Amino acid sequence: MDNILRYGSVEAIPLYNCSGHTSQEWSELKGVKWPILGACQAAYGITIDILYLPILSIIFEKENFKMSCFKIMYLLGIIDFLITYVNSILTGWLAMKGAVYCTHPNIIYISGMVVCALWCSSCMTALLLVANRLLGMTKPSLAVKLFDGRKTYIALMFPILYFIYFLFTAPLIFNSKYLAWFYTPMIFDDDATEYFNHSHTVNNFLIVTLTCIVYTPFRWVIGTNLKNVKNASTSQLQNTKRQVFLQSTLICAANQVCATIYVVMNVTEVPNWIIIFAHFTWEFIHGAPVFIYLALNRMIRERFLEKMNMMNRGTFRETTSMMPINRSSGSAPVVIVN
Repeated sequence: MDNILRYGSVEAIPLYNCSGHTSQEWSELKGVKWPILGACQAAYGITIDILYLPILSIIFEKENFKMSCFKIMYLLGIIDFLITYVNSILTGWLAMKGAVYCTHPNIIYISGMVVCALWCSSCMTALLLVANRLLGMTKPSLAVKLFDGRKTYIALMFPILYFIYFLFTAPLIFNSKYLAWFYTPMIFDDDATEYFNHSHTVNNFLIVTLTCIVYTPFRWVIGTNLKNVKNASTSQLQNTKRQVFLQSTLICAANQVCATIYVVMNVTEVPNWIIIFAHFTWEFIHGAPVFIYLALNRMIRERFLEKMNMMNRGTFRETTSMMPINRSSGSAPVVIVN
């Protein structure tokens, strides 16, 4: 963002100058087309975002939104939705076209700037959510002081301000050859250090690692609380503990692996399959909550199914409300009033 403000436009930024070749030449020199893989990425992203919309509406419902954790989950869901649009839908489209920075400079620069800030904000929001749940179970009085009522909105200012800060750091830039987003636009040779985003690197190691560390006592507290639950069989408790453990461990591992590889691949050469794996892991991180909510959160799952049933009934009424009646002069639709 600071470079756009300084130079007036994306194409006027010296380090991102594409005047050496035409757009077609840049694609042939630096790009690779991925028609099938790109289409699969786009389809995955569209599916995730379509499923996320009713889930977000459920989280936003008045009874749910009273709770601080649902306010945080709502922000995290919006971030996941927007990131999925960039790292899956837009990335898939760019991959199908064999795009590099210089074929679509404005789209890639602005999208990379926003998605970098969104990723870092999602890390901060996830840390805030874990801290909220941990305090709610271990120090409820402190949780009330920090998150009760409108205080949650004050807490949410931290990831929002974090997002704004990262808008003014170096963007991530897509390259279809590697099917991933890098610091460098790969215009010039030996230019990686000029584009390195130190703040993003600190976030990937510090915030992500801290979140995984906080998850450790969170899992322990969940397990301890489940032992005190009455009227529940041992197998039910073990199953719930196993689900919580697998969920938190899987998300932490995916976050840590993705964050680490994305930093390493920007400072040294790594095999292309590792880069692609890291990007798919990034896509999984922001799509996984959809399946976690539907599989492990009974309230969200039941409300989701209710919404789907309501939509199906509405569609059925709409398609059956126009019925043909045969007449000598032909057929004409008549509206059936229910």
